[in-house]
Amino acid sequence: MKIKSLLAVLLAAVLTLTCTGCAETNDDENLSSVKPLEHSLNILKIAEQGQIPEIPYKLGHDIEDLKNTFMSHIDEGSEIIELGVNEGEKTVWLEGGSMTFCYEKSEKENGISVIVAHEYAYDFAMGVYDADDIIYAVGSEEYERAETTDDDAFFLPATPDNSECIKYKAGKYDLRFIFVDGFLGAVSLTDPEHWDN
Repeated sequence: MKIKSLLAVLLAAVLTLTCTGCAETNDDENLSSVKPLEHSLNILKIAEQGQIPEIPYKLGHDIEDLKNTFMSHIDEGSEIIELGVNEGEKTVWLEGGSMTFCYEKSEKENGISVIVAHEYAYDFAMGVYDADDIIYAVGSEEYERAETTDDDAFFLPATPDNSECIKYKAGKYDLRFIFVDGFLGAVSLTDPEHWDN
């Protein structure tokens, strides 16, 4: 009888330890599978096509067509009443509220050379996400992380203080995520072959 009782106690102890070990392992597995930001888009693959998905025009899009059709892509009731055109000595900027398009006058036949998103890009809302969110979402691709330069933020009136830029190469295009005070502030996609500014 003593042996049966001892065996029962021993078996109960083994089962308790086994169950406890399983629970700890499962918790560890669950914790390691929690990721900081799940993202369904293949960001670099889309950028390689010259596109920011929230913007209805790609790099290389015809300038005159953009000017003629831009307002048809704007939601009814929007504050935007027309596409703003700012001409410099060598460049032209087309301002469309939450998006900016740029090209060099000498490269006009090559279409849009730069697209800048000011509100949404690749499913990211500006002012919400930080640099680690973007790095994680893009994946293990190579990138450069540095203080934002005037070249990175040329489309802003001045390079913001306390800003940084994460740069990716997306095929033949340059993709930049600019962060101000730690949060995403703008995203630009550039065709460096036709933009030397």
